[in-house]
Amino acid sequence: MIELKIKNQKNSIIINSNKVKDIIGLREDIEDIKDISNTIKEENIMAFDCQLAEDVFDMEDIEELIEEMGEDIDESYFQVFFEDVRAYLKDATDEIEDELQDKYLSDNIRCFFDVYNIDESFTDFKFVFLISFKEIKIASLTNLCKLVGRRQLTGGSKFYS
Repeated sequence: MIELKIKNQKNSIIINSNKVKDIIGLREDIEDIKDISNTIKEENIMAFDCQLAEDVFDMEDIEELIEEMGEDIDESYFQVFFEDVRAYLKDATDEIEDELQDKYLSDNIRCFFDVYNIDESFTDFKFVFLISFKEIKIASLTNLCKLVGRRQLTGGSKFYS
């Protein structure tokens, strides 16, 4: 847990990462969330290790299609499916960003995510979610998010086994 002191449209406020985690955790499409903000050194940025709820994408239909097609399924199918997951998370990220901007009265809040792990059955999507409370270029936030995702994938995450 970390606390950030930021200046919004009215005054200076303190934002607690546990409260932000609770806001994100209210979403039905995020199954698990862990605050990993204290593992990054960037000022005014919070980080969360998340898992997408299993029921967001109906895997039964996909499994039936795979069974029907046998081993002739093209890998590009999974790329399209992965892009669907990314599009879904992008929309969720935009919604969370808007909600946080409204709650904290600040236009300098930026969110970004990076999917870092998908299990073989395509039912377990793990991703890192970063929230910046300062002016930052999206390229910088993207790079930081990818670094945190790689670290989580290589064992930095004690949250998932």
